[in-house]
Amino acid sequence: MIRTCAVRALAVILLTVVPGSFSALPARELTPAMKTAISWVDQDKAAYKDVATYIWENPELSLVEFKSSARLQQYLAANGFRIEKGVAGMPTAFVATWGSGKPVVGIMGEFDALPSLSQQKGIATQKPIIQGAPGHGCGHNLFGTASATAAIAMAKAMEKHGIAGTVKLFGTPAEETLVGKVYMNRDGVFDGTDVMITWHPMDVNGVDYASSLAMDNLKFRFHGKASHAAVAPEAGRSALDAVELMDVGANFMREHVPPEARIHYIISKGGEAPNVVPPSAEVWYFIRAPRRAQVDQIRGWLIDISKGAALMTQTKSEYQILTAVYEYLPNRALARMGDEVVKLVGAPAFTPEDQKFGQTVLSVMGKKSEGEPFSTGVKTPDFTRTFPDVPNSKASTDVNFTWRFPTVQFFAATVVKGTPLHSWMAVCQTGTDPAMKAALQVSKYMAAAGLEVLTDPALVKDAWAELQQNVTRFGYEDPVPREVKVPTFKDLYGIEPGAVPGAGK
Repeated sequence: MIRTCAVRALAVILLTVVPGSFSALPARELTPAMKTAISWVDQDKAAYKDVATYIWENPELSLVEFKSSARLQQYLAANGFRIEKGVAGMPTAFVATWGSGKPVVGIMGEFDALPSLSQQKGIATQKPIIQGAPGHGCGHNLFGTASATAAIAMAKAMEKHGIAGTVKLFGTPAEETLVGKVYMNRDGVFDGTDVMITWHPMDVNGVDYASSLAMDNLKFRFHGKASHAAVAPEAGRSALDAVELMDVGANFMREHVPPEARIHYIISKGGEAPNVVPPSAEVWYFIRAPRRAQVDQIRGWLIDISKGAALMTQTKSEYQILTAVYEYLPNRALARMGDEVVKLVGAPAFTPEDQKFGQTVLSVMGKKSEGEPFSTGVKTPDFTRTFPDVPNSKASTDVNFTWRFPTVQFFAATVVKGTPLHSWMAVCQTGTDPAMKAALQVSKYMAAAGLEVLTDPALVKDAWAELQQNVTRFGYEDPVPREVKVPTFKDLYGIEPGAVPGAGK
């Protein structure tokens, strides 16, 4: 997403602890069902790699991921999942379901790419495949595929071992623009889920126990009156003047907001020619802060600034909310269980050839690695801390559902240590064998965790109690009003999809 991936990635401050310090698995070993799921993942790795490679080779931007979404649906349907297409008003969003009844485990699957990051894989020099085309700089070709593989592995184990319940793979588009899950959550697509499981490509292996920045994504538009800028400027009213005055006001406001807040913008429309007084103009803002309430306060102030700018220029103003998100809410009960699972399953097994490639990438970035470039260890968060006193990233993600459903999130070392996501350096790695191995390993983490949820009612009870305690303390109200429609590709990017190489329909 515009930032999103880096979000969760940079979010984690991790500390090594003694394995099993917070054991959630009574036997401290993989159950027979978990072993079945893990074995199936290994047996299916050729099909998994085929899907992940296809999505990497066909990168698509938010809301137009038609090929990627269809390929994941085919993979799931071929393994017995029922598919519901086009949910929450987004053609590429889907729900794949196996089983019936309670408990219900939901697994998130993302698949959108990033603009202008086209890059050949396995080559540690910048070399686009198609200039200006998208690329998987956040590893979502791995994300959706690994999640689908985990869901299928769970189903195989549930069937063999007679485990009751339902597993759902939520195909969530437009994560890079913070849209997909926001509207799926708001419109009830996730309702009835007992526990959510997700993951994200990163440079470490482990479970997440951190937060992120809440965010608003909105555009302000001003409407004035055109006129000849030389002959009759007095007859015009400049919408661009209003945008510039608003930006000045916002910049003065920065001194008086929480120091952790981030306010950034671009002038997305400023006029057509200098000798015409611009009758319309647009400015696009992101507002971020550690807490949702802080973002709400800043947004209210920014709206007032826009009204003031309109008064000063005798123009009219309006704003459009594209999306809005809460900070990520970690769940300690589930994270402890996830930590135990990761340690039991183990880190990815990278070869010397993998590490040699990783060293080449590090050299290009001008970095040196302490130890092997691709992480072969497992890290554990500091579970002595409780929300909101947990590490907080400087980015945002669209997982508002963490405030409605207990959630556990995993990481896997799909890129070498220190790789900046959302860069060509990430794209050159996300289609390679080391990345595939790491993502396949996280399929095992998720499948094992999902099976633990299905068979441990006490764990689910504890996770919900923790969630409800946080919601009672901090409150939750959907940040996107019901009347706000799902944004279109043009709403987000200001152009039609066909104007971008490889952007889809």
